[in-house]
This record gives sequence, C-alpha cells and structure tokens, in this order.
Amino acid sequence: MRFDEVELEPAVPVEVADDTPSIEIEPSAADASRFRRMMALLTDLSLFAALALALSPLLPANNDWRAAVSLAGFVVVVSYYYFVGSWLLWGKTIGGAIFDVRVVADDERAMALKDATRRWGAVYLSLLTAFIGFALAALPSRRSLPDRMSRTRCVSA
Repeated sequence: MRFDEVELEPAVPVEVADDTPSIEIEPSAADASRFRRMMALLTDLSLFAALALALSPLLPANNDWRAAVSLAGFVVVVSYYYFVGSWLLWGKTIGGAIFDVRVVADDERAMALKDATRRWGAVYLSLLTAFIGFALAALPSRRSLPDRMSRTRCVSA
C-alpha cells in the first residue's frame, strides 16, 4: 500500500467520567533539555555567521573599520528581526524548529514584543560575556539569563 492510498478514519471522542482524578503536570516537566537549547542556539548563530561571511566580499578592499562595523551593525539588526519576529509569530526560530525547542511566556500568554526584545538583548549580553548568561541554565531552575530577563521559558515543542 502506498502512502497516498491510506484512508484516514475519524477519531471517536472518548467519554471521561467526572470522578476521574485530574493529573496536574508541573511546568518544568516539559522544559527542553539543555543540549537541545544549546544546539538550537548554535544553529541560529551559524545562520548569522554565514550571512556575515556571504556579505564580507562586498566590503571595500582596503581595511576600513567603518565598513566592518557597518556590516556587524547590519547583522545585529537583521538578527533582531529574525529572533523577535520568530518568537512572536511561531514561538521558535529555525534552530528551535529543528531541535523542537519553543519559547513560551511564563504565564502561558502570548509573548509580548517587550519580552521578546528583552530576550534578544539578553541573548546578546550572554554572548558578549563569554556565555556566562547561558551558564545559568546549569542551575536546577534550568533558566538562563534570557529566560529570567524576559519572563519566558523554553519547552519541548
């Protein structure tokens, strides 16, 4: 049987008795693993390294520091739109989609633009401080500096 010959059957809803005890799942039970989060971040950062390398031949031949700073500024601005836009629209970036990591607000609402911007700023702050902000995820709370500053958490998608 080929995949296009399969017929789907409708799902039948199951009645649940009212005396069945409800099971509450802790919010931390669905947290994404540290390895998946790290690999998702490295995937996203590699996109911007590739962008910078692809645009570097457009720089002038002489070593003008202003051109290099302009390219770096362009990559930073594009990263803002990429990260914040992806978090607001889908809750995950390309790296998050590959490694099943989704960013959600602590209070289960939709993420606000202010929180997504704080998270993006905290990601850059963590990168500039030699990954110290990301090392906070090694604590039992499993929350990095971007998670804490933006009141978000990373869950398995």
